[in-house]
Amino acid sequence: MNCKKCGAEIESGFLYCPKCGESIQLVPNYDVVEEELLSRVVEDKDKAKNNRFATGVYKPVKIETNKQQQTEKITSSPSALSRNKDFFIKLAVFLGIVILGLIIIIPLLGSHSYDNVMNSAIAAESDSQYAKALGLYQEAYEIDNASFEAVYGLGRMYYKVKEYDKAIEYLTIALEEDSTNKKIYTLLLDSYSSTGDMDSIYKLQSKAPNQEILALFDAYVVQPPEFSDLGGDYDEDVYLVLTSSKGNQIFYTLDGKNPTTSGKLFSKTIKLEEGVTEVKAVSLSSSGDYSEVVSETYNIVHPSLGTPVVSPNGGTYTQQEYITVTVPEGCKAYYTWDGTDPSEVGILYTEPFPILKGASVLTVVIIDSKGNTSPLYRGDYIYNP
Repeated sequence: MNCKKCGAEIESGFLYCPKCGESIQLVPNYDVVEEELLSRVVEDKDKAKNNRFATGVYKPVKIETNKQQQTEKITSSPSALSRNKDFFIKLAVFLGIVILGLIIIIPLLGSHSYDNVMNSAIAAESDSQYAKALGLYQEAYEIDNASFEAVYGLGRMYYKVKEYDKAIEYLTIALEEDSTNKKIYTLLLDSYSSTGDMDSIYKLQSKAPNQEILALFDAYVVQPPEFSDLGGDYDEDVYLVLTSSKGNQIFYTLDGKNPTTSGKLFSKTIKLEEGVTEVKAVSLSSSGDYSEVVSETYNIVHPSLGTPVVSPNGGTYTQQEYITVTVPEGCKAYYTWDGTDPSEVGILYTEPFPILKGASVLTVVIIDSKGNTSPLYRGDYIYNP
């Protein structure tokens, strides 16, 4: 290493020049000539940078005007005509796709109209494709939920696939629209029977519009007994007879208790006497099934017999007179002339009879068909011709 000030050679490890005492800078040896050449090269580059025409190495740079730049830009990009052409091509493709879609969709929409769906559902049902028909009736119902055909179709198909609760739901709605449809009643009865809902069967039975539909219930329920006389007010004893179809046994009570647990087997005519009596009865089939319990209430009040009406009344007579007694319908009159009770030893009145000569006590009684007796009529008669 050489001293930068005096050029004296300095051995390694010295921090000061041994000759001039200059502080040593730790820089590597270099050749002065090389440093000079390097300085010139850097200077030449700077000059070339500042004057592009000095060496002939750099080509002149052409300065373009804004108009030329716009022209070049237009030339280097797609033309407006090309862009318009591309737009119309894309538009034509889009319209083609739309038209093709309409060609496909419009027939498809037509095939899903209510009429077409219903026709398909009926065809599937006819072919016993009940699950398919169910789906089609459901689609028709979604199009028109007020359609009786769709509702009734759903009820039938749910019945066919053994979804009885759903079948009951739609069949009940259908029955509201067509209350005399035997087929709907049959499907409902079978659905209720399959679910063991006897209460609903009895309720449905009470709404049966005619005897033809009522007869449908015979296959599902035990019919209750029938009464020979309906409940109500009576002025005489009632002789009640109970009957049941198919030879079913009948049990009854006269005190309002449940005949299924406390009933007496009916075997002969029941005599209902004066007073209020509630009769409850039930039928028992050979299979051990009971019918509904039915009841009737009887209010029996025997008419009271008044004192017999006799004409003429007791008194003194000098001419022959005949006694007339008014006898109520269904009753008989008896009389005596000696004051005894005619209900026991009296003479049956059949026609007017003469007053006896002398003094007599006429006694008359009325007896009805039930053996009830009226108060006695007593009259003192004197006949002196």
